[in-house]
Amino acid sequence: MTAFVNDAALFTVSQKAILKDKKGRILMMEKTGKRHWDLPGGKLDEGEDMVAGLEREIIEETHLHKVHVGQIIYAGRRSFEEVGKPERVMLFYLCECDQKFEKIKLSDEHNEWRLLSADDIKDQKKYEINPVVRAALKVAFALK
Repeated sequence: MTAFVNDAALFTVSQKAILKDKKGRILMMEKTGKRHWDLPGGKLDEGEDMVAGLEREIIEETHLHKVHVGQIIYAGRRSFEEVGKPERVMLFYLCECDQKFEKIKLSDEHNEWRLLSADDIKDQKKYEINPVVRAALKVAFALK
């Protein structure tokens, strides 16, 4: 895969890993202190290679080391922006994991993880998910 570099002066890039289990459910994590559910991943550091940055975030947040970053399946702009900060672009990668999800050890950033089905994410009261992330999940669930 071609290495791309983030130019943080123009915009920031947030990358998310879509990891499915054998039943087609997707790994989601609840942010500590919030009712907000998200995918593993995060913001690239300035000048960081995109694939290496996503791999770093996955390891930091889940301690899963055997993840293969695949193709980008969705991209969108974050639906809320901070005043005076560069725009945030979100990229969603379909990834594969050679480890069992039971091996997950969450960082302090998250307090719980679950494997969610397409039906689960429809429950917007139970699972608060950013609209851009929710749109990416719909694309991911549509893929076989």
